[in-house]
Formats: sequence, C-alpha cells, structure tokens
Amino acid sequence: MSKANTPKNKVLLAAGGTGGHMFPASVLAEQLKAIDYEMHLATDTRGLAYVAQLTPMVQHKVPAATVFSSGILALPFRLVTLAFSILMSLYLVQRLKPKVIVGFGGYPSFGPVMAGLILGRPVLVHEQNAVLGRVNRLAAHYGACVATSYNQTDKVPEAAAERLRRTGNPLRAAVLKAAQTEYSEPTKSGGFELLVFGGSQGASVFSEILPAAVQKLPKGLQNRLRIVQQVRKVDMQTTLDTYGKLGVHAEMREFFDDLPARMRRAHMVVSRGGASTIAELAALGAPSLIVPLPGSLDQDQAVNAREIEHLGGALLLRQAAFTPEKLAEILTQKMQDAEALTAMSRQASAFGELDAAGRLSRYAHCLASGVPVQIDLPRPRQFNSEARHG
Repeated sequence: MSKANTPKNKVLLAAGGTGGHMFPASVLAEQLKAIDYEMHLATDTRGLAYVAQLTPMVQHKVPAATVFSSGILALPFRLVTLAFSILMSLYLVQRLKPKVIVGFGGYPSFGPVMAGLILGRPVLVHEQNAVLGRVNRLAAHYGACVATSYNQTDKVPEAAAERLRRTGNPLRAAVLKAAQTEYSEPTKSGGFELLVFGGSQGASVFSEILPAAVQKLPKGLQNRLRIVQQVRKVDMQTTLDTYGKLGVHAEMREFFDDLPARMRRAHMVVSRGGASTIAELAALGAPSLIVPLPGSLDQDQAVNAREIEHLGGALLLRQAAFTPEKLAEILTQKMQDAEALTAMSRQASAFGELDAAGRLSRYAHCLASGVPVQIDLPRPRQFNSEARHG
C-alpha cells in the first residue's frame, strides 16, 4: 500500500455541549490534525451547535443525560439514556478503533469515555476546572489518564495520581496573539480601562453593582475611568443612563467577539471565574477581580480562582461580599497604585500556560503511540564554556 493510501490513525474526542468543553477540544483537534491524525468528535445536540466555530472534524451524535438533575420521576429515563449512550459508543469505538479517546467532561463524554475503557482503548480526560468533574472523576477511577489545568485539582481519585499531568487549559489563537504584547501599566493621570464581563449567567449582578460602585468614587477617579462592560439587553438602558449621569465613559455590548484583545488593553478586569476565563487572564497577565458564580454543586469557579489568588495574580471576592462599597474601595486602591497592578500582572503570568495545547497534544500522542508520557519539550542543551575550551 502506498503512503498516500495509508489510513490515518484516528482520535476520538468526546465533549459536553458547552463552549468550556468544546473549545479546548477544538484546539486539541487542530494540534493533532497537524501531525496527521484523523479527528472525530462525539457530542450531543447542544455540542453540535458549536460545530461551525470548531476545527473541522467528523461528527458523531450521542445521547446524553445526567443523574444529578432534580426530578426523581425522570431518573429511570435518564439511566436508560446513559445506558443507550454506552451501547452506541461501544459500537462507535469498535468501528473507528481510535488510537486514543480524549474526554473533555460533560455528560455527552460519558458514553465514549466509558466505552473506551471497557474496550481497553487508551483514554485521556482533560479537566478544565480545578475540581475534577463527575464524568472525568468516574473515568479516572476506572483507569483513564488525567490532564489538569491546575497544579491543585480537587477530587482526583488517589489511584489516578500516577496517571495525572498538568497540561494547562488549551487557549484560543486570539488569546495567544494578544499574549504577544505585555501588560501596559496605567499612568497616574491617564485613562484607566476597566473591562467587566460575566457571561449570560453572570452579567446581571455586575450591571447592578458596577454603576453603584462608580457613583461612590471620587470625581477625579470617575473622570479617568474607561469602562468596557458586557451587559444583558434588559439591563442596557438603565446601566447606560447611570454612567451617563455621572459623565463616565462607557462602552457596553451584549457580547464582545474580540474579548482577548480587550483583555489585553484593560488595566484591570472584573469577571466570573470560569475555567477558560482564568486560563486567559493568566496567559495575558491581566490583573483581575474574580467574583465566582455562586450555586454550582462543586463551587468550581471559587476553586478555580484559588491558585491564581494565592499567587497574587488576582483578587477573589464572593458574590455575597461583592457590594458597591467594597468594589469602590478596591477600585480606589488599584487605580492609585499602578505598581501593585503590574505586580499582579507578573504573578498572573507566572500561573499562565501558553503551550497548554501543545502539552495536551503531546500527552494524547504518547498514549496513541504507546510510548512513555513526555509532555515537556526537551530543554536546549546547556554547555559549559570552560569545559568546552579546556
């Protein structure tokens, strides 16, 4: 058989139907396609809605359900759905014979990941958050290798410790491009750009607290502010009116499609603590105030912020303490201490992992090739000049 007709080795990615799962999978797909793997994606209906934004892959729809949702009457149906997902995935894995299966969490990944383990295929799960998710936790317990985004990841089964490596969270190309320039420290009398975003779930509380906090700032600081804020449509007019009455420069949109570039320009960021957000803030060295979204089962956003806060790269404030008075106090301090912001930028950068996609790709490639896992690139050889000449 000629090289041109040699079948490519296949990799099956399995990801839940949210951007936090799908986009890291897409970045990995791009890396592995570059070294000639044939990429396949298993996800549910929600995940397929992202396909136009992803690296092109062969798509496979799998059923998905969670046993943790409320409603005991629906539990039998959800269990049947999960069983059906495993059966469909067993057929899919047996047909494709992928060299490795990489799961990114979320219930659509359950079937393919468990099918891979049942059939003895190499399985790698990537965890974006600082708490190992339920599907990834189960897979790790039954033998999957684990790639984490954090040095400290909670709820990792003890038996999986030897199969765990920190790769970081794969970053979008736009973030890597923005990271090519360094943080720009604000001047004492110049404008101060404050970027505020919280996603569809988190933007509303920011629209309530930010304008009230800005009202409490001294006029001199109000005049310096340049606010760029994500605001829900229902909150847009009220927020705009408040800033307008104060004479504060503000740009507001429901969605920013150039967020990495805006994060790069910002002197400070106020945001939620999603895994991708933390990874991007760290990669860019953007000083930030993180207000975790409350109410999640594992409090994953608060745990996500733990490590970068400990390093001094971000401030962490629970939503219950996120008051106009407290925010005004923080803004007053930071707007008058440019050196502190620059120090935060350096500490955030120390946590960043710009080569997360490469590290994850190398992990998957090692498993697919059956060689010992080596995710770090070889260091340049160091020569001793005295020894070389003596």
